[in-house]
Amino acid sequence: MRLKLNVPQWHYSMLLDRERVAIFKRAIEKTVKPGHIVYDVGTGSGILAMIAAKIAKKVYAIELDPITYQYAMENIKFNKFNNITLIEGDAIEYNIQDNVDVIIAEMLDTALITEPQIPVINTLLKKGILKEKGRIIPEKVYNTAQVVISRMNHIYYDEGVISKPLSKEILYSTVDFYRINRKDVSYNLEFNLSSIENIMNKVSNKCEYYSNLLGIRLNTYTVLTEDSIAGSTPMLNPPLIIPITNPRIEDDILKVKLSYRMGGDLESIIIK
Repeated sequence: MRLKLNVPQWHYSMLLDRERVAIFKRAIEKTVKPGHIVYDVGTGSGILAMIAAKIAKKVYAIELDPITYQYAMENIKFNKFNNITLIEGDAIEYNIQDNVDVIIAEMLDTALITEPQIPVINTLLKKGILKEKGRIIPEKVYNTAQVVISRMNHIYYDEGVISKPLSKEILYSTVDFYRINRKDVSYNLEFNLSSIENIMNKVSNKCEYYSNLLGIRLNTYTVLTEDSIAGSTPMLNPPLIIPITNPRIEDDILKVKLSYRMGGDLESIIIK
């Protein structure tokens, strides 16, 4: 069955990201079983709730934004789903009446910084609404960092133009959504830049265009199920570049301290 959807303009690009929709569809269809009760937090247009509702006994779907809520309500009615309970509210404050078999939470952004995935999941786990053998989609994320040539002197998403790498990509964090996670995090990162001199010589004639030449690129890889992992797509965790002011490199080693708040904003990022 095909779904017919009407969405606000800022959601349209998400629906056009077919890879993003497809990976969540596969995960939901693999995880949700007949008789299950599902909770879709941050439902947006309602598309993931409706995918789950084709299989599940009942789906709760909650949306904080009132305009998006209205679109979701229209979509659910138009597609004739009578097993979805749509709620306008904050998933952190709302108390769901049932324990659930599956939580769907697509409130993702690179390194989980600008979306409330961690605050919401933490709250749901503390409330104990997930059944003992319940599942969360996605299950975890892996965060990596890499030194690159920064194209700008402010934080930006590395879309369209890929910043040139100067180091290997290193895994610096694994965030498991089945556990309570600290929102404020800090990491000491170390990068080997043994090839940086040759690279810098090659781009020296372009350095005038880079007010900050070095930056850290963050990438997030999403584990939807135990055998399904997704990289970035246009609307799912695009790479994030953080320029480094006055980088200190000793013996080809760059050491930085990266701090930020998950569920905060880009202004929470500090790099030293």
